[in-house]
Amino acid sequence: MKMLRLPLLLFGLAAIFGSALAAPDIPKEPVLRIETGAHLSPITRISSDAAGNWAVTSSEDKTARIWDLRTGKALSVLRPPLGRESVGALYAAAMSPDGRQVVAGGNAAFDNKTHSIYLFDRATGTLPPKSTLSGIEAPVTQLAWSTDSQLIAVGLIQGGVRIFRRNLGFLFDDQEFNEAVFGLAFSKDGLLVAASLDGSIRLYGAVKGRIERVARVRLPGKPYSVAWSPDGSLIAVGLQDAPRVLVLSSANLGVLTTVDSGRSGNLGRVAWSPDGSTLFAGGTSTKGGRFPVYAFSDRGKGSSREVGSFGNTVSSLHAHASGLLAGSYDPAWASFDASGSSRFVVGARNGDFRDAGNTFRVSQDGQIIAFPMVQGGKEPVVLDISKGELRSAAAPDSTRAPKVPGDLSDWRNSTAPRFAGRPLSLRPGEVARSAAELPGGGRFVLGTEWFLRLYGNDATQIWERRMTGAVWAVNASVDGRWVVAALGDGSVRWYRASDGEEQLALFVHGDHERWIAWTPSGYYDTSMGGENLVGWHVNRGFSQSADFFSVGRFRDRFYQPSVIQKVMQLGDEQEALRAHRAEMAMLEQMNAEAALPAPVKAAPVKPAAKPAPTPVQMTMAAARPQITEVLPPVIELQSDRLLESNETEVPVRYTVRAPGDAPVKDVKFRINGKLERNIKMRSTRSAEGQIFEAVVPVPPKDSEILLVAENKHAKSEPVSITVRRPVGKQPYIEKYETLYMLVVAVNKYPGQNALQLPVKDASDFRRQMTRIATPQPGKPALYERPAVKILIDEEATQENVRAGLKWLRESVKERDAGVIFLAGHGMSQEQSYFFIPYRPDSVGKSSDWVAGKEIVETLQNLPGRAMFFLDTCHSGALANQAKVAGTLNQVDEERGVIVFASATAKELAQETDEWGNGAFTKALIEGLRGEAEDPRDKLVYPTGLKRYVTRRVRDLTDNQQRPYVSDHGIDDPIAVVVK
Repeated sequence: MKMLRLPLLLFGLAAIFGSALAAPDIPKEPVLRIETGAHLSPITRISSDAAGNWAVTSSEDKTARIWDLRTGKALSVLRPPLGRESVGALYAAAMSPDGRQVVAGGNAAFDNKTHSIYLFDRATGTLPPKSTLSGIEAPVTQLAWSTDSQLIAVGLIQGGVRIFRRNLGFLFDDQEFNEAVFGLAFSKDGLLVAASLDGSIRLYGAVKGRIERVARVRLPGKPYSVAWSPDGSLIAVGLQDAPRVLVLSSANLGVLTTVDSGRSGNLGRVAWSPDGSTLFAGGTSTKGGRFPVYAFSDRGKGSSREVGSFGNTVSSLHAHASGLLAGSYDPAWASFDASGSSRFVVGARNGDFRDAGNTFRVSQDGQIIAFPMVQGGKEPVVLDISKGELRSAAAPDSTRAPKVPGDLSDWRNSTAPRFAGRPLSLRPGEVARSAAELPGGGRFVLGTEWFLRLYGNDATQIWERRMTGAVWAVNASVDGRWVVAALGDGSVRWYRASDGEEQLALFVHGDHERWIAWTPSGYYDTSMGGENLVGWHVNRGFSQSADFFSVGRFRDRFYQPSVIQKVMQLGDEQEALRAHRAEMAMLEQMNAEAALPAPVKAAPVKPAAKPAPTPVQMTMAAARPQITEVLPPVIELQSDRLLESNETEVPVRYTVRAPGDAPVKDVKFRINGKLERNIKMRSTRSAEGQIFEAVVPVPPKDSEILLVAENKHAKSEPVSITVRRPVGKQPYIEKYETLYMLVVAVNKYPGQNALQLPVKDASDFRRQMTRIATPQPGKPALYERPAVKILIDEEATQENVRAGLKWLRESVKERDAGVIFLAGHGMSQEQSYFFIPYRPDSVGKSSDWVAGKEIVETLQNLPGRAMFFLDTCHSGALANQAKVAGTLNQVDEERGVIVFASATAKELAQETDEWGNGAFTKALIEGLRGEAEDPRDKLVYPTGLKRYVTRRVRDLTDNQQRPYVSDHGIDDPIAVVVK
């Protein structure tokens, strides 16, 4: 009988009663992290509750994520504390069969010695008090729950198996293992089977009321994963070193069946169908360049078929009552029904630079890069940092492909590269992935699975830098200043060749449209909709989940496109910041005094060269704002993020945290994007602090409730609650009383800045929307009546536009919809956008314009539906032509406004006499007249209009103009079709 060890028993008791062990120190400095709503690095495990309502995935990207298994929608992100290099990576996660909790673990060696597991609340995504178990001797490689949700088994990379109670109290350990444990599974009768790479299967059960190891059997091969058949009679064992699965008798652990894929690689991951008739397996086994999930009939004795495949290793399989889940290193995961038919796939949302080869190209000065978004060099995009412009296009001739040194050998996908016959020193297991020679010879860079390394021509290493992912491609600028690396997390990063210091990073979303570039200190430039792609991870404490704030929360301080451009010019972030601040001190005066040259229709006019900053200005201090000193509030749910309800009102419980010097000023509720002020509230005190309970009205359809808190610093990250109605309910269409429209357009700008089409565009838009809002006899109506304020040319003064905004704020009620349509010139002052109203003699200066902030505040505080149509990227002669990304991202931050913009940042709106309108307005009106209608009900929805307008504008302009549409999934119809 296995006896309990006293130190471990004391350790377990400490976990129950509040550990007296000193908690390891964790990094306090905020860390910039990419966030796409999906994993960036290999998915290590996938699990679900027994009924198959929710899934959890863990990843080397240091997050775990909760998903709705009906839709594949992300519900929450679990963020344990993280540290340097791989500290914080999660190698395992498992959801309790009752769906109440998620246990996660991996590398948590903040003290370089011991590790931890974290017990999250599934419903809220929070890490409650006394839910962190520290002191584990090795990284966690596998986790499993007993079928009654009362026990947690932990497998370690070395040191064997541990078993804990649900409250993290210690029960049992077995340290007699020679290698890692990657397989753990409980039977419905409470037996635990463990698989280790040491070649043995071990079985544990209760003997005289105590847990003991009851059997150990050595198998032919290296067991990696295990799965019990539903009836408990069979155990499937996936092998790490062969494309085979062994099916064992649970009675004696004897091999009954050997299943073979007949291919190379392995079938290291296994699961059974809910009825036990089909055995599923996958791993590194490949077919046609893909990694299949196989289904073997007749309990593994029959024929095989492929039920799905991935672009990388199948990392995990998990069965539940109604089907199967599969995770991969792509990173992607898939859901299948009980027969193996695909339900949906949730794919990666970042670029895949594997096998990029010569398609990863860099310009002479490093400011233009071309790279593929899909493995194998497919779907190329080009980004010009100097213009802040991303396009789907082939690489321009000005860019250069990487050149691999002729003396570099044995390097591709190798752990033993050589240069001129000399070995290059790498860490154990480190695999070389890419290489490039620096101009002039004599130096070359090697990208590996973990590092970027620069070597001299004598094979001596000059510098090394730890990477956030595998370096799949690397190149160098012709001027020798930059080493540019494309990483496994989808980012591209610029390193100074002289010392290897990172100066800039770029991430392009998988939609090929949204992007963000940022410096190590967090200054950034971005596309519309790109601010949420990067944020600050802030560790709070060793036993607390971390906070995450998208960079847009700090927009006023860090949105600095000029800094990004100057980093590339000066090669140093701090020098770039000094130069930017000096330049901004002169900018407003320059705009006021700038001459108005002749307009150019086909391309923007290059602004006159600006005077060089003085030495005094160049030495201005470049102090970095401290993120932890300007934190917004954090909302933590105390009720479920996914509610199944038939009621017209649902309760939402939450707490709000805020810095002591910046208390919460307001909490907004939005239902399907609409601002809701009539919320019944009450609060109570508990161990978690003050808990607020809101009774929220919801329409009789699937809905989203969004909570946003605000303090003096910024607004919180939105917290989303999904309300799901029973399947089969009749469709519900939201209708409105009055459609209020503020339509503003200016042609008559002074001098050479006069425009031709804004007034006609605005008039045509107003006419079409008025017809839509005027009920037609015998036809469905979304609006009962229109109310329009149109300001054209001389009427569109600053005073009148502001009065129009006030009219909207005072007029729009909960049952109404409000629309703003702006057409004319826009300008940027520092990072702020302004609409240029009518002035008879000059364009004036910023105090004469309408600030984007005024427009944002109007839209975000309308209690009804809010829509914004912006067409202010016209060609003209104004210096510092409008950069609208910052303002539109500000409109977007509460996810309550439907936004249509004519062009992305720094593009010009296209127009011809033949069209009769600008391309944007032409496409918009066509869509409203029926080209974007939904055939099911003949209505126009935001998502359908988005698809049509985007495609049509690109077709009309030969992809020179790309509109931006942000609907955030708000898909209530906005128009009936009126021809």
